Amino acid sequence: MTAGTWRYPGVVRLVSGGAVAETADWMLLVALPLFVLGVTGSPLITSIVFVLQALLSVAAAPLAGLLIDRADPWHLMGGTAAVQVVAVLPLIFVDSVADLWIVYLVAIVQSVLGAIIEPARPSVAAALVPPAHVAPVNQLLGVGSGLARLVGAPIGGLVLGLGGVNALVVATAGAYAVASAVLFIRATKRRDAASPPPADLAPPQTMERDATGAPPRTTFFAELGSGLAIVAADSVLRRLMVVAMLMSLAQGLFTILFVLFVQRSLGGGDTEVGILRGIQAVGALIAGLGLMGVVGRVAPWRLAAASILGFGVLTLAIWNLPAVTTWFPVYVVLFALVGAPGLVAMTAMLTIVDRETPASHRGRVTSLLFAALTALQAVGTLLGGFVGSGPAFAASLQVQGALYVVAGLLALTMTRRGSR
Repeated sequence: MTAGTWRYPGVVRLVSGGAVAETADWMLLVALPLFVLGVTGSPLITSIVFVLQALLSVAAAPLAGLLIDRADPWHLMGGTAAVQVVAVLPLIFVDSVADLWIVYLVAIVQSVLGAIIEPARPSVAAALVPPAHVAPVNQLLGVGSGLARLVGAPIGGLVLGLGGVNALVVATAGAYAVASAVLFIRATKRRDAASPPPADLAPPQTMERDATGAPPRTTFFAELGSGLAIVAADSVLRRLMVVAMLMSLAQGLFTILFVLFVQRSLGGGDTEVGILRGIQAVGALIAGLGLMGVVGRVAPWRLAAASILGFGVLTLAIWNLPAVTTWFPVYVVLFALVGAPGLVAMTAMLTIVDRETPASHRGRVTSLLFAALTALQAVGTLLGGFVGSGPAFAASLQVQGALYVVAGLLALTMTRRGSR
């Protein structure tokens, strides 16, 4: 299935161009907080960068989705990457604490622009391949994203440490320029690509007619909110959003609790944290490629349920295993296994969105999904910081794993009657 999916026109450019753009995103996501921390010495001020990026990307989601549905998506992605080249340049003027407003401004602009490219890619992918290849192409996008994170995060810190902000600007601007060139050329849409929405689901009415029956006029705010209307009208998409929010809340908790677990339960330090994070990412990439032939043959709701439940069971096993052993190699194996379910679950959810959403509104619904994932992960991260610092740490580990289990059980209901 992998070779078959790669051969469709535009797939290679979509996956590679998106991965290059995301690599630059991760370089900035890691390097900007490190720079702020080095200049101010304040973790609180540093956290403002993360908060701004999360808030603005969520706020921009409705408009980003509308742009994806109304503009040529290839030109939109390529043009957005080109704007990102320009948007990163003001960082060369940052010299001291007095210039931190420039860092915040760049972080805000880049998060808003990233909120356009990220949901645009799966929306475009569904138009490049026939329905049987939608899940595999989404899986390829996930592998590209995982590779971008694995490469971009360490390179961002390395470039900043060796060459300072100016080197960071050159590296990220160059990456965005490459992404722009790769993504801007439009690929041909296949006639058999768009899978029709369910028969009982129609796009919401976003047009108004006057008393004389004149041609309809577009209502901007109705168009802006029509993605939410689609989700509200469809039982499968409603459940999908709840599953996504529970999963992201658990993932946000995992981000903090994982570090504390390694330190407190395993007696590890920064090295052990880095090894386990790295092996988790590598495991996700290997499993993502290895399961390419599976994701297209299994119903997406089954795929989502199995992967999320698997994530929950594995995390609960990890949290409770120190009562038996703290031998580090065991945890290396377990964290390598943990990397796979998250990538597969995202593939399944994007495939469900493709199947359940009218093609005319796919960008808006996909943007809402990414906004929900970002928002709830941020909430989970904040909650993890609170509970992890108090006596509720042990209980919070069990709650985090249980959230995945609940999300997986709910994912079993993400299907229509009569479907398999």
